[in-house]
Amino acid sequence: MKWRGLLEAAADLAWGGSCAGCGRPGPVCCPACARLVREQPPHPVPLDELAGKVWARGEYADELRALILACKERQGLGLVPLLAELAVGSVAAVLRESWRSGPVVLMPIPSSRATVAARGFDLTWLLARGVARRLGRLGLEIRARRGLVLTAGTRDQVGLGVVDRAVNRQHSLRALPGPAGQVVLVDDIVTTGATLTAAAQELRAAGHQLLGAGVIAATPRRDGHRWRSP
Repeated sequence: MKWRGLLEAAADLAWGGSCAGCGRPGPVCCPACARLVREQPPHPVPLDELAGKVWARGEYADELRALILACKERQGLGLVPLLAELAVGSVAAVLRESWRSGPVVLMPIPSSRATVAARGFDLTWLLARGVARRLGRLGLEIRARRGLVLTAGTRDQVGLGVVDRAVNRQHSLRALPGPAGQVVLVDDIVTTGATLTAAAQELRAAGHQLLGAGVIAATPRRDGHRWRSP
């Protein structure tokens, strides 16, 4: 049995053999929930600072939200392959809109050391690597690289409001030394866009060309705006 099957089996045992999306008895993600989230086409996220550059696979709600939460809060490593598969669609949408030729680097939004230690894995890094592998099989010159780090004193964004998120992310990210190039950011969720905006500013200051950002889910807007197919 491949490692993916072993991880899924272990997750099933840990969670009592129920779907993380709908709660029905069965595998870590039942076929119905997997089909439901896979069928959602990528959509542009309406962010003022990065208009047209951020794409998500769906809204952070319902089954998609449940799957992401299960992965992040229950050490759900067995869900990473599915989430990476979803992120492929978002990154591919960015490339379709902004990329013409040349190598591309996927850079994950970094997680704090405490978060990685609590989960037992670095989710955004695994997502970036998974997306790079899948798109690389199509012949694209694409790789994942840890090109951003959190600066000291940065707070976790969870629970912060719109203004506090923006303030918290000012000068919170630093680009690591390396050759400048075309970059696509990778993250699991976008809320206000403060983190992606801060990352974009830092990367541009370091000489990189930001093509956009591919995320799995975006939180629904409070103004009731619903995404529409591009």
